[in-house]
Amino acid sequence: MNGTKILFLEDNILYQESIKDFLEEEDFIVETCNDGQEFLNKIFEDIYDLYLIDINVPQINGFELMKILRDYNDSTMKLVLSSFSDSLIQSFKNGCDDFLNKTSDIDELLLRIKRLLKRAYRTYQESIEITDHVNYDLLHKQLYINQQKIELDIRSLLILDYLIKNREKFVSSIELENSIYPCNSKANSNVIRYYIWNLRNVLGKEMIESKKNFGYRLTSVNLSAS
Repeated sequence: MNGTKILFLEDNILYQESIKDFLEEEDFIVETCNDGQEFLNKIFEDIYDLYLIDINVPQINGFELMKILRDYNDSTMKLVLSSFSDSLIQSFKNGCDDFLNKTSDIDELLLRIKRLLKRAYRTYQESIEITDHVNYDLLHKQLYINQQKIELDIRSLLILDYLIKNREKFVSSIELENSIYPCNSKANSNVIRYYIWNLRNVLGKEMIESKKNFGYRLTSVNLSAS
């Protein structure tokens, strides 16, 4: 199943389950963890689009986790959910992208999540026009060509997703490896070249430019206008 994948750190199980159920009804893929160490274990094993982080959790608190993420240059969007308003300033100092009090309306949580995801793609829209006949639904991670759904293998899809986020600039094979494989996996440039070849077969060879020593770039006049 493709879609936006969220990792939710929360030790209050009832609150955790209520938020998880709500977000899954909105078609998000949500994984949960109850403490800071479990959170680190999960990001070591998988790739996520957004982190929902509670501050007061066992083992490693939310502040310390955000420091660790910052030290590792993890650019995944981070939304802090806390019952304590005095956590706001410290949360932003430690690298969060947004903050929401747990007492806020749940619809506001949805709005803020969507806003952060769109910020990651540098767009105000939930769909990005790559060309006149190629569109990408960023929330559901779905490619459309001539309004028809195109199914891609997960790695090709993640590479396309990363190229769209980083449009107008070249992305190295190493960057692409880091974006589609979790920390405990190993990849090589030959594998990346295969997925690029696969995407070119779907989109057209001219859509992905390659340049020696620079990497790959998604090319389209419409991308800059999104």
